[in-house]
Amino acid sequence: MDKSKLVRYLNGRSSKEEELAVLNWLNRHEAGEELDQLFEEVWELSNTTPQTDIRKKNLLVKINQKIKDKSRPTQAKKSIFLQLKVAAVWLILIGFLAVTLKVIWDNKPIEKELIAEINWIERIVLPGEKLRLILPDKSQVLVNSDSKIRFPSSFGQKSREVYLEGEAFFEVKKEKGRPFKVHAGEMTAEVLGTSFNIVSRFHNNRVALFEGKVKISSASENTFLSPGEMVEYVFDNNIHLHVHPFIYQNEMAWKEGQIKFQNESLQKILQKLEQWYGVTFILDSELKLIEL
Repeated sequence: MDKSKLVRYLNGRSSKEEELAVLNWLNRHEAGEELDQLFEEVWELSNTTPQTDIRKKNLLVKINQKIKDKSRPTQAKKSIFLQLKVAAVWLILIGFLAVTLKVIWDNKPIEKELIAEINWIERIVLPGEKLRLILPDKSQVLVNSDSKIRFPSSFGQKSREVYLEGEAFFEVKKEKGRPFKVHAGEMTAEVLGTSFNIVSRFHNNRVALFEGKVKISSASENTFLSPGEMVEYVFDNNIHLHVHPFIYQNEMAWKEGQIKFQNESLQKILQKLEQWYGVTFILDSELKLIEL
């Protein structure tokens, strides 16, 4: 059967001669197979969802069953032909829309992927050196000697995150809705806009706040700092965050080019001197300190 003739018949646009030819063809045994092929071609063009394919296949099964039923009266056959017309119009419309959408999609300009690969920047500050940085959001950071800082080349839309090992002073640019986070050892400091000093060396983890407000998080608890307060991550039998006041000069002397000691052991003093000057001290095993 000529496909164009069958489509005209199903859409009610065939002549009487074409209509008679189609009716005679429908009574033939091979009509069902050819009709299957026509519908399958329409479905392949539609390229719709699996759910739609299932509905169409179920419809085709029903149509075939009615076509193959030779025992029904003429009125039933007219009903079958009417259902065929409705089904064919529906399928042809789907095919037309699918082809149209495919043409539009194929000619649509290809947009670049919005997800960009994150490039991390790492700066290592050797003993005896200091480094001042301007971060991608224009926040400023002064990194102390014997420290390492890592940050992305551009911050995300929802947060700004930096990783620190050692000591650094941050002056964070305020951005509402995009918090600034510093991950340092066992703690994370989260701010919107403020200035604070943070240390993460071995078991020495602390944050001293100068301006603004800071949220400090650890694996076990959270706390908030106000200006003039410091939090320390205390390692003992009950690990916890300890908040207390601090002396400005003790925390910020390094930023102003000074080094101070207060009630510290010789080991800690020498360790600070090694970091500050980039030297190594060797103690004589027979050295003894005499307390006066």
